Amino acid sequence: MNDRPMRKGNSEPLTAHQADELAALEALPDDAIDTSDVPEVRDWSGAVRGKYLKPRKAQLRKERT
Repeated sequence: MNDRPMRKGNSEPLTAHQADELAALEALPDDAIDTSDVPEVRDWSGAVRGKYLKPRKAQLRKERT
């Protein structure tokens, strides 16, 4: 994994078939989605806190004289 930022570009428009598949998936209830093939992440030793979080900007107060 490199540390370069992703390039933002325009995506190709969805085909009619892709749009139909997405609509069918969106209509499924959550309990009908099979996630058994997705492994559970148990090792978080390489995780970095705040790597993709932008810090909030704080407003500076102007002192009255």
